[in-house]
Amino acid sequence: MAHESLPVIVLGAGAAGLAAAHELNRNGRAVTLVEAAPRVGGLCRTLEHRGYRFDLGGHRWFTKNADLDAWFHRLLGPELVPVDRISRVHFEGRYFQYPIEVGDLLRKLGPRIMLDAGLRCVYAGLVQALAAEPPKNMRQAYIAQFGSRLYEMFFRRYSEKVWGQPCEQLSADWVSQRSKGLSLWTLLKDALRLQREPVTSLIDRFYYPATGYARLPERMAEDIVARGGELRLSTRVRSVRWHGPEDLEVVCDREGQTEVLRGSAVLSTVPLGALVGMLDPACPAPVVEAARGLVFRDLITVNLILKRPQVSTDTWVYVQDESVLFGRLHEPKNWSPAMVPDAGTTSLVLECFCSRGDAIWSLDDAALRERCVRDLVERLHLIEAEDVVDAFIVRTTHAYPVYDLGYAERIATIRAHLDTLPGLHILGRSGTFRYNNADHSVEMGLLLAQRMLGARLDHLAVNTEPTYQEIVRPGEEPARDRFQLGQPAARP
Repeated sequence: MAHESLPVIVLGAGAAGLAAAHELNRNGRAVTLVEAAPRVGGLCRTLEHRGYRFDLGGHRWFTKNADLDAWFHRLLGPELVPVDRISRVHFEGRYFQYPIEVGDLLRKLGPRIMLDAGLRCVYAGLVQALAAEPPKNMRQAYIAQFGSRLYEMFFRRYSEKVWGQPCEQLSADWVSQRSKGLSLWTLLKDALRLQREPVTSLIDRFYYPATGYARLPERMAEDIVARGGELRLSTRVRSVRWHGPEDLEVVCDREGQTEVLRGSAVLSTVPLGALVGMLDPACPAPVVEAARGLVFRDLITVNLILKRPQVSTDTWVYVQDESVLFGRLHEPKNWSPAMVPDAGTTSLVLECFCSRGDAIWSLDDAALRERCVRDLVERLHLIEAEDVVDAFIVRTTHAYPVYDLGYAERIATIRAHLDTLPGLHILGRSGTFRYNNADHSVEMGLLLAQRMLGARLDHLAVNTEPTYQEIVRPGEEPARDRFQLGQPAARP
């Protein structure tokens, strides 16, 4: 059977899988999407309860790639609303602007503490300049950028809350990926207007689908189905059989029946460790062992409906206090008025970072609600207990890939084996075990599709840039392949 007559099979209908399928489908390739859930979206999910809409944690769209941004606006167009970002960190009973602003720190901490923070930052910079090698763990990386005082105040507690491990046991890669080039000194230069050239912030304003972030995957799915692509929901993958470069099979269960799908290629967003266990022929023992070592953090979102018009003007609030159950909260109404059915009421999404089987995950829904409401009332002083009208709880697995000290070596072992299986591709946050934002996963999918259509592109270079992601500096050149609008063509 000629491979052109076989579809490309995409495992997972989240942002990355849908983006790849959307681009392939737009260019005339047959695609079959296989999704275990009864809906598309993956982590880009919006839930509705009593007319209130709640994202699975707050998602925002921002990117340095103008073509990718244009693609996003073409897809969603009039559904988008601009949102002014206002974020704060709650630390020891006070609220600080985030990202950190020197003027705000000076007003709230005073000159003595700021002088100490500056001296510690100078010392950390000297130590790092004399060091024989770059930082290896998260603690070293944050201290090199901000000094030990600000690290303890604004980074250690929250990081350990998110990842569930001491910063000394986590890789410096996450810091480099998220805040490379950002430091107390760059913040000071911004505050004093000492930058030689103006920079464009991607922090201050972003775009958001008016009825929730799920509209991003939903719109892609609508286009794919309208153009004849196949979308198989509630279908669980059991194994992936590799017979050759353009001959692969996916064995899956749907409505109690086992089905075998044949394709010219398989694009997997399945959690990378799980994919290794699905492969036939079976992977070598070192690959299986590497896959077992990949750890994800899970997420519980506690969603509240409140009988008050607004809690705050914040887009996000980050909560450092280890005794507060949740680590981050957002108010959907502040992102779009359409997220609530009644302007006289509002809602909150509280994110509790956890791992299956730990103390937080083991709490029942009633205990989660009681604890989170008490923290909002007694520790953050944001609401009164009687404001709460209703609540519901959502538990999500495989939310965040954990960059422990051995993760990179494990990924290299797995990818070396997957490279021997042409026609099988990985993409997406879970599929590559990379902490992607939604724009990263979308671009990864679009680039992979263009590569399969003939362009010489590396989709796995996405989200590896050595620059701070949230600002654009004049003359900044792309450090990797980037998605470009238009029909892909092979490049010399």
